Amino acid sequence: MSFGSKWVSWVKGRSGLGTFLDHLIPAHANNPTYVIGGAVVILGLVQGVTGVLLQQFYHPSPDANAAYGTVSYISATQGWSFVRNLHYWGAQLLLVLVILHMLRVYVSAAYKRPRELLWVSGVALLVSLWLLAFTGSVLKWDQEGVEALGHNLELSSYAGPLAYWFSPSFAPDVPILIRLNSAHVTLLPIIALTIIGVHIYLIRVLGISTPKNGASKPESERKVPFSSHIKWMLVYGSIAFLFVAIVGIFVAAPLSSVGNTQIEVSKPDWYLLWVYAVENYVGLQAVPFILTPALVLMTIVPALDRSATTDPRKRKVMMILLVAGVVFFVGLMLDAALLPPKSHLGG
Repeated sequence: MSFGSKWVSWVKGRSGLGTFLDHLIPAHANNPTYVIGGAVVILGLVQGVTGVLLQQFYHPSPDANAAYGTVSYISATQGWSFVRNLHYWGAQLLLVLVILHMLRVYVSAAYKRPRELLWVSGVALLVSLWLLAFTGSVLKWDQEGVEALGHNLELSSYAGPLAYWFSPSFAPDVPILIRLNSAHVTLLPIIALTIIGVHIYLIRVLGISTPKNGASKPESERKVPFSSHIKWMLVYGSIAFLFVAIVGIFVAAPLSSVGNTQIEVSKPDWYLLWVYAVENYVGLQAVPFILTPALVLMTIVPALDRSATTDPRKRKVMMILLVAGVVFFVGLMLDAALLPPKSHLGG
């Protein structure tokens, strides 16, 4: 045995990685649709590293446009502008991959007993990433960021005590931008990392779900080591990173003019466009009454589908709900994207 092999064996034996990496999993777990979660982990690490680097230059104060000025400096400085591009486009792809991962889990009914908590943790991760993306869009303090914060502050006035932390009265001497920056770099990452840890733990102890058609039984399917799953996670995660890096070279992260609280002329990023469309039709005050039931409905999906089958062809009601939900949200996003900006604040 070579020195390298002895060292690997020593590390695996002392750290417990041998038990973790060598346990057997179904071969279908290495299919691309099952390895999206690995790309999420890799991109999450990229977000953490680029976020720490950007924080070295960011000044989270709205006074004299300090926040906007530091983001402008980063965007205009060669090298650091690429770091910001990586951070922005990585966040966009991260949201897309989590949504695709949840769609795969939904279609394959991987949320069924005993994996209900896996689904719930996935919904919680999606919400935490959504909040990270939103707070990040505000931190740049351009016109879009200022308007996004205005919408959220007004929404908080309809949420009562639930939104007290977000209200200016919580800490009147501390600008909300500073508190949002604190949440973006500490609280929300801690929540997201905790959720990911729980998610990985549940996958390890509950195992990986069977294929979506339910044809293969776990006991009859070929098994492969979990270390092979890690390998493919790294492969697809590297492909995702390479894609983000290429986009970051050629496409700058958006930054509009310095924010003006007296006007409303911008639209949010794509993941918030459906909310913007709701505001267009029924007003800002109706958003909590639509967003809350939608999140509750997503969370209780395992309770709605109690049948034993995982075959989507035999779960027609759940598939109809999925198609209806996708059409509804994509339709609202397209509607908001095509219509000119409207004023919602102070209405």
